[in-house]
Amino acid sequence: MTKVVSYAILVLTIIAFLLTAAALCTPAWQVVYAREIRQWVQSGLWLACQTRPNGMYSCTYTFSHDDFNTYFSDEVSGFRTPSFYPWQRTLFHIYLISQAFAMLSLISFCVSVSHSDSKLPNILRTVFLVLAAVIAFGCLLAFAVYSYMVEYRFFHVSVSGIYEKHRGYSWYIALTGAIVYLVAIILSVVHVFMQARDGSATMSRQNINSSLQSDIFEYQYHPNRSMESFEDRFAMRTLPPVPRQEKKTTVF
Repeated sequence: MTKVVSYAILVLTIIAFLLTAAALCTPAWQVVYAREIRQWVQSGLWLACQTRPNGMYSCTYTFSHDDFNTYFSDEVSGFRTPSFYPWQRTLFHIYLISQAFAMLSLISFCVSVSHSDSKLPNILRTVFLVLAAVIAFGCLLAFAVYSYMVEYRFFHVSVSGIYEKHRGYSWYIALTGAIVYLVAIILSVVHVFMQARDGSATMSRQNINSSLQSDIFEYQYHPNRSMESFEDRFAMRTLPPVPRQEKKTTVF
């Protein structure tokens, strides 16, 4: 049962990691349809895409403040893409830290397979999963707060063309990944307690067997010794050994 739970945690961690990676690689964190220019506009943490009226799909990206600036670049000023804000890049970098902790949890699982008797790898895996989930949920909450602010909530085309952005599928994929992380954490905590219980039971059985073997050894070499000490140490009392038969002599 312990191995089943351990591999279930592995599968859930991989699923959550891939879902979060897919969310980060897609631009639909905020989506808006600008009727004035007949374009779907998607803006993500580092990637922004839009459909042109002629059907062309174009994307722009940024990793720093100097990579792309809508208001000062003449080459892309006609695309009308939403500008990238510093908080978006900050959230992207923090999300990468969350993914790094998820990778560390997978490495801890590999270590736990080769050191099945040790509890430390499983405890570290749980800690790394907790850190990954906390960071992921924190980023989702921060994005929800920032995207609802007036200065980041609307897409401006002209004076009268102002359209409200909505959270897109990328945000919901990231939310699903964070929830899967949470389920993996619950199973990981259960697995740690199960391993501790199994370890205690194994240690107790070993102590009982050791005590039993010691008492049997003492009784074999000291048959005249009382069995009371043996019965006191072993809760499930067993019958004493069959006494040795002695020859009876009859006197006429």
